[in-house]
Amino acid sequence: MIFLLLVLMQDPAALSDQGASAMRGGRFAEAEKAYRELIRLDPANPMWKLNLGLALHSEGKFQEAVASFETFLKVRPAPGPAHFMLGASRLKLGKACDAIAPLETARRWKSSRDILLQLGDASYGCQRYTAAAEAYLKAGDSRLAARAYWQARQYPEASTLFRSIEKQYSDEAEFNYEFGDTLTRMSGAAAGLPYLEAAVRLKPALVAARGELGKALAELGRDTDAIPHLEAAAAQDPALLLPLSRAYRNTGRSEDAARAQDEYRKRVAGN
Repeated sequence: MIFLLLVLMQDPAALSDQGASAMRGGRFAEAEKAYRELIRLDPANPMWKLNLGLALHSEGKFQEAVASFETFLKVRPAPGPAHFMLGASRLKLGKACDAIAPLETARRWKSSRDILLQLGDASYGCQRYTAAAEAYLKAGDSRLAARAYWQARQYPEASTLFRSIEKQYSDEAEFNYEFGDTLTRMSGAAAGLPYLEAAVRLKPALVAARGELGKALAELGRDTDAIPHLEAAAAQDPALLLPLSRAYRNTGRSEDAARAQDEYRKRVAGN
């Protein structure tokens, strides 16, 4: 009986079934062992490398998965799922720029929503914001596309998308901040102010929103209201020390204005 079991375990067909069953059952370490044994028994079959890569990716062993997918693609370079998984694994490793090429190839195989979203994430992580926005739009995600256009400083495109989804995201602080910033840059502080105020009300700890709100209030001549927001944000963004200094001066706080300006020179102008 033990002998028959050992023979069975060395049979490629049985090992393949075992690996597939383990993958379906979420037993990825077991699947990895099966596919490693299959590679040892049948090294000429590249599919075992692909399957091993899938098991490794599912285990969170992304660096090993990348190596396995790359080995498979040397033999089978045609666009297919291995390109998608290679890109996804590289993205998990924080290598967004390196993930773009295989994901672009995967899109030639199948322009699915999953692939487009991963391509958008890779492009965004690589600071290719316009490309990210285009991928997100094709995937049907207007929220992510709006954020990517905003990062790309393509404010008209961002504004159109923000406006189209405003009702869905009106309770999200980040949405209000990004939309408010967009409107401020396009049409001035008065246009963006309600959204920046909403962002800070929804999430007082959102420092970037507090900084933009402070600048908008100061631009509108509301220096007293601006000061607490600029003070809160200047610790993380020293560039805000300059508008803070002006707000202090406009409210008669000359010593505080001088102190903020000196700090600005040390932390920003001095660099």
